[in-house]
Amino acid sequence: MQSADRDADRLELILKVIADLDRRLGRLSPEQFADDGDERDLTAYRLSVIGENANKLSGALKARHPTLPWREMYLFRNLVSHEYVVIASRFVWAATQELEPIKAMCDRTGAR
Repeated sequence: MQSADRDADRLELILKVIADLDRRLGRLSPEQFADDGDERDLTAYRLSVIGENANKLSGALKARHPTLPWREMYLFRNLVSHEYVVIASRFVWAATQELEPIKAMCDRTGAR
């Protein structure tokens, strides 16, 4: 599979995960989110999926979008995977508020 095809598949998955987050979190306030451990866990997992797939995008694609927080997305993924117990709900919530530029890039760049 060529790099462009792999990128398109990953962008599509990132868009799907963002849509899932929007669907679940659109009905919650930050306070409700903080009180719902299951929602926090699910959200952290979904953000880690975004970080993992963003990390696997080609260097060429990432270079075309230097303003996106590529490193931070992957670092958040690592935090969720390896240091989960130290993540506060407010940090998970804050990460969900930063997804619009990522979603816009996926839409413009070529998710199928």
